Amino acid sequence: MRHLDWSSDGHLVFSDFSNGFPSLRVYSAADHQVVTFAMGAEARFSPDGKWIVYVGFGGIFVQPFPGPGGRIEISTGSGAQPTWGRDGGHIFYIAPDKKLMAVSFNPLDKSASAPQVLFQTRIISPNFIGTQYDVSSDGRFLINSVPSNYSSPLTLFTGWSAQLRR
Repeated sequence: MRHLDWSSDGHLVFSDFSNGFPSLRVYSAADHQVVTFAMGAEARFSPDGKWIVYVGFGGIFVQPFPGPGGRIEISTGSGAQPTWGRDGGHIFYIAPDKKLMAVSFNPLDKSASAPQVLFQTRIISPNFIGTQYDVSSDGRFLINSVPSNYSSPLTLFTGWSAQLRR
């Protein structure tokens, strides 16, 4: 069991690798049941707990929780470490070339914008252990990476929301 996330209503989504391939499972603290949600890994609940974003085969997907409804692809290829913005209207992920991508997501009409590059990161390598960045409610990013010149242990990117308005 790796890479887990709790919803505000007591559900735990986690990646199960016991069958040799990643499967997303959800545990309910209310009834202590575990159900399979989708094939994939690195899942995160939306801030309202009604959606789960995850890495599936061939891309980043978002799917209603607990359902009904199918998955919606939000990437234009593979990616890793999807994370929700605090407003629930943006999803971020790391592209294979280590660029931080942003997607606007509208849960009402179940649509997503085309991914936009925010900036290049120096994340070492995406993995199934955890997310190497986070975004604050005011739009700043905290990124755990190796600096190119090793002179600074922290990368802080501000003003990224201006990129979304273009």
